Amino acid sequence: MSSSKVRVQLVATMMLLSIGFVLYPQGSANAAKHMYCAEPRGSTPTGQADCSYPSLHACRAHVRAAGGGHCHRMKM
Repeated sequence: MSSSKVRVQLVATMMLLSIGFVLYPQGSANAAKHMYCAEPRGSTPTGQADCSYPSLHACRAHVRAAGGGHCHRMKM
């Protein structure tokens, strides 16, 4: 292959990859849609829930370790 064909293929590949990142973003905006909040037993109604859990399983594990409570999906 000539070097110009290799360059054209490289540019085409990079353009396709760039389009993929634009169409399917994986940033923090998508991550926030599926966060879970832990509210351990005994927390007051005015207290802030800990909404840093990416999965329901992780949230429930924290609540169990804290002695009980409940988890819910973060409201957007």
